[in-house]
Amino acid sequence: MIPVDQYKSARAEAEHTAALLRAALQRAGLSEHEAARVRALVNSKGRAYVDIGALPVGSTVKLLNALPLALESAGRAAGRAPTGTGPGVPAR
Repeated sequence: MIPVDQYKSARAEAEHTAALLRAALQRAGLSEHEAARVRALVNSKGRAYVDIGALPVGSTVKLLNALPLALESAGRAAGRAPTGTGPGVPAR
């Protein structure tokens, strides 16, 4: 059993990250119902996780299409060149 304060800290981290992901999924075009499948979890060792759950194929395609854009904009925001592959990301 983990200490309560460790559980609460891990839970808060997981909840915050899950909320960010739910918001990003909605911006990518998923419905609120589909985004609500994202859940915060804490395992028995106190480690924080985010469960994405099962998404319909069409929603998964929307998520995949949004990922390269997130990588590209994150690199620009940090003043770095885009990383990864996909539309808008130059090959190395």
